[in-house]
Amino acid sequence: MRTTRANRFGLAITGLILFLGGLTAAVRGAAFVPHHLGAAHVPVIGRFVRAFADAHLWFWIALAAFAVSIAVLALSWLGAQARRPTLRTIRVEPDTRHGATTLSAHAVTDALEEDLNADPYVRRATAGLTGSRARPHLLLGVTVDPDADPVAARSSIHEAVARARRALGNDDQPATVRIRVSR
Repeated sequence: MRTTRANRFGLAITGLILFLGGLTAAVRGAAFVPHHLGAAHVPVIGRFVRAFADAHLWFWIALAAFAVSIAVLALSWLGAQARRPTLRTIRVEPDTRHGATTLSAHAVTDALEEDLNADPYVRRATAGLTGSRARPHLLLGVTVDPDADPVAARSSIHEAVARARRALGNDDQPATVRIRVSR
């Protein structure tokens, strides 16, 4: 949820800046207020600004630092889009009035990975839990051997997920399984 809120805020600010820039360009191009924004036929960057930039090295250093900081900010935003927040613990007891029983999410995912990696059809398995502590969602990535029987591999993955659901005491545990064939 934190990433969604940050996305909305960042996109709203970026949209506002771009909207104001476009509005300013349209007002200048239509020559509505030439005494404030300049005439439509005059270059946007006049001789004074060009001379100032040529005479001051710090201007270019500041501009480069600004561009690098924008690039770093954009890359960190892009990295945040790819990250999925994983749970550290999950709540086993559905009704908190009777107590709060928690379980390490790594205990569940490690057990499921070990279960699947012991399967002869599976070359590699990774598991993670996302969502909320009360309603976790299981994400499973399984790479099977190229010569594996697809029906048998799917069946063994299904059985491993069913065992994990039984261990959690939730037969309706949502799960997303991505099966890949190794090369």
